[in-house]
Amino acid sequence: MIPAALALAALMSMPAHAQDALPGQRAPSTQETESFKAFYQAASPQPSTLAPVFEITRAPGQREWKVAAKVDSAPYRAAGALCRMTQTAYAYNPRARANARWSTGGQRSFAWIDRGRCAKPMHLVELMQRIPDAELAPLIQQHAVLLQKARLLFSGNTSCAPHRSLRYRLAAIDVSAPPHGREQLHALVFNSEPAQAEARVWIRKRGAELNAWDVACGDAGAAHGILERQGAPRPIQR
Repeated sequence: MIPAALALAALMSMPAHAQDALPGQRAPSTQETESFKAFYQAASPQPSTLAPVFEITRAPGQREWKVAAKVDSAPYRAAGALCRMTQTAYAYNPRARANARWSTGGQRSFAWIDRGRCAKPMHLVELMQRIPDAELAPLIQQHAVLLQKARLLFSGNTSCAPHRSLRYRLAAIDVSAPPHGREQLHALVFNSEPAQAEARVWIRKRGAELNAWDVACGDAGAAHGILERQGAPRPIQR
């Protein structure tokens, strides 16, 4: 169990914001940070020692700021070289009474491969569904090879052909039915670099071999567009 004193010390030294302020963003106020400290200390029986990251944004032409925070759990070793981590989101309501302004939102799960100390990488792989370690590790380890195999499918797919030469990185792993099938398969979700497109590659397993089975692509500007068009589940809320 993580001592509460250590978690509180981390909160006391939290950064004001995750990045330099941009148009439509600002740093949290003292009231917001103090309010979150009090809420988090009371609500978390095993608080994380990692500092929260505030996300405070305002849409163009709007006066009201949307205030949110997220806290990562400590990365932990799963099976073999597989590492996992969860991230909890929190929302702020300035109109609520002083001791009830923060509420817990959903949790997101992430995984990556690291044979060392499970240090958090720059790019995490989000898990859209619960996936056992034995199935998850090969998908992450072989994602580059599977993407290369899938490029043959890109050429014959109307949505993917324009994006077949882009560079991609693995962003998420889902479980859903491909466009031309009803069977639920693992789906590797790739984002292009730079952000122009999103590609989903469905994987079929035959014995111990993984093969790219079907693909679908969409513009990166339409957030989660492929997920919605294919009827795939939204990220789980635990």
